[in-house]
Formats: sequence, C-alpha cells, structure tokens
Amino acid sequence: MERKFLLTSIFVTLGAIAFLSGYLLMPQTRQNFANQNLDGQAGFLTDRFSNKVEVGSSEDKIPNTLPLSSRKFTTFIQPFSDSKKIVAITNTGDIIEIDTTNLTEKILYNSQAGIIEAMLSPAGNSVIYSFYNAQNNRKWVYHNLKTGELSEIESNLKSATFSPQGDQAAYLIVNDEGGEILISKNGKVIKRALKTRIGIATISWPSNDFISIISYDKGGYGDLFTLKENGVLNKVLSYQYDLNVKWLSESEKIIFSAKDDTGSTQLFYKDIKNNSTIAALEVSTNASKCVWADEENVVCGITDKTQIKDEFYKVNITDGSKTLVATPNINLLVRELSLSRSGGTIFVLNDIDNKLYVLKTGQ
Repeated sequence: MERKFLLTSIFVTLGAIAFLSGYLLMPQTRQNFANQNLDGQAGFLTDRFSNKVEVGSSEDKIPNTLPLSSRKFTTFIQPFSDSKKIVAITNTGDIIEIDTTNLTEKILYNSQAGIIEAMLSPAGNSVIYSFYNAQNNRKWVYHNLKTGELSEIESNLKSATFSPQGDQAAYLIVNDEGGEILISKNGKVIKRALKTRIGIATISWPSNDFISIISYDKGGYGDLFTLKENGVLNKVLSYQYDLNVKWLSESEKIIFSAKDDTGSTQLFYKDIKNNSTIAALEVSTNASKCVWADEENVVCGITDKTQIKDEFYKVNITDGSKTLVATPNINLLVRELSLSRSGGTIFVLNDIDNKLYVLKTGQ
C-alpha cells in the first residue's frame, strides 16, 4: 500500500514539473498578445496596429482587421461631433454607442417593437426608423435620442434624409397623386419643398444649399436632380442604369456608379458646378462602397475576384491613379464604410457577417 502511494506521488510530482517547465520555456506569444490587448485599452484603438508579437523566432503584426463589437449591425455612423465614437443600430433594433478608445458600449435605445429600416443623423443623436405596430401596419417615426421625443411620420414615406448638421430632415412622401418632399425640424414638418409626379426615388442632403434626388424609371434607369433652397430643380445626370451617387460634402462634386452594356458596374466623376464632362475612373465598383477622403481623392472597396474580400484603394479623381491602402485579412465585403478624420482608419460594416470592423490604411 505504501509502495503504491509512493509511486503515485512520484508520477504526480513529475507531471507537475514537466508542465511548469514547458510553460516557462515556451514562447511568450499568447501571454504577450493578452498583455498587448489589455494595454491597448488605454490608448486609441488604432495604436494596436503598430504592436507586434513574437511567433517563434519571427515577428508579425497583430491582425489588421479588428472587430469593434461582437454584435451584428444594420447601419452605423461616425458622428461629426466626436471622432472617437461610433453610433450603430444592431440587427435586433437596439441603438448603441461604441467608444473606439476602449471598446466600451453604451445603449442609447432599447428597441421594443423591432426596427425594420433606419437611418442615423450625422450627429448620431437622432434616428428615423420604421416598425410594425400591433395591427401589423408599418409606421415611421423620428426619434430624438437625447430627449427621447418621438414624432410619427406619414406612413407612405418612401425615402428620408438628414441635413448636413442633422438638425433637420427631409421626407419623400409618395401617393397616388405623385410625390412631395417635406422639410421637418425636431420631427415636425415646417416646409413643403417640392410637389411633383416623381415616382421611385431616393433623396439625400449633401449640402446646405440643395437636396439631391435620384429618380428611377421602371427599367432601373436613374436621373439625378438637385433641388435648390429657392425651389429650383435642376437635372444633373440622365438615364444612368443602376445609378448610385456619393457627394463630396458641401460641394457639387460627385462620384457615381452605373452599369454599362455588359452589366459591369463602373465608377465616374463629375464636377457639376463647373459643368465638367463626365470622367471615367476605370474602377469597377459601386459608389456605395466609396467614401470621399478629400477634394481630390476617394477611398473605395474593390472586390478581389480571386477571393471573397474587398481591397481598399485610394483613387485620385484628377488623374485616375489608384493606390492600394488596405487589405483585410478576413472575408469582408463592404455594406457601409466610413473614414476617420485623419484618413488613417477605415470603419466597415461587413456584408458577410454584419459586424463592424476597423482597418488601418497604409498611408
């Protein structure tokens, strides 16, 4: 009995020594990685991109595509009032604020009815969204997240947009008699801006001087209009198939995408104010996958046809040159994207898994 106990003690002791020796002698990769993640909470999120970990005898950067949250989202915005915050709507309809310095989350609104479709104001403090009520009727509301005030919008709303400052909103209401654009403040209609026979259309508000309208026919061809503050309606583009437009804020410069005769989506540039001719940028991507970096450059997600991912290029609208600035190391296709104020960080809502990611650009 004593011999059996002695042998058992020896085996337990030897096992413990072997475990501790292996732990002390193994590379510190996992421990260092954990420490770097904890230390990184103290600085800005993108500081972590420059940290390195040891893998055996070599060095490698930590993953360059980092998730901002474990949640899934339907839309997000980087408020102009705070460059270190992201406001996003989850796929369950909750609205949260993410602090990108430490990845903490704050719930701004708990959805009870379930949000179907929504858009956030540029300041991130208001939202326009739709839901189904108890009678299964679709309802639209304007919601001030700061005050909690709700204002119901006409149920035949087809498109909505916030002003550049987010203090006003425009609604496109469509019925049997045609379309009408209404201007609201704090959810209350203050002006009827335009009444027209417009049908299928989307609106945006890129400048204090005008509202943008894209009107589509039944075949999918779109015309682009600007509605000036004085009520003047100007046609900017005509008969572009599957038209999508991105305006440079507070200007009349646009990039737009349209499909050619082969069904390929191509990107173009036009300076409306100076009545310039349309310039082909020789980039095959949708304008929805692009964001303006400055007055001469846009950053676009362009799909790598050999892999399930978008690579990010800076495209110069003057000479058409393209520079690769970021490549994700995961399967990633852009649904929405935003660029940090410095231009060094890209925020992406991934169309594959509905999660938010951040990438550091190479410039």
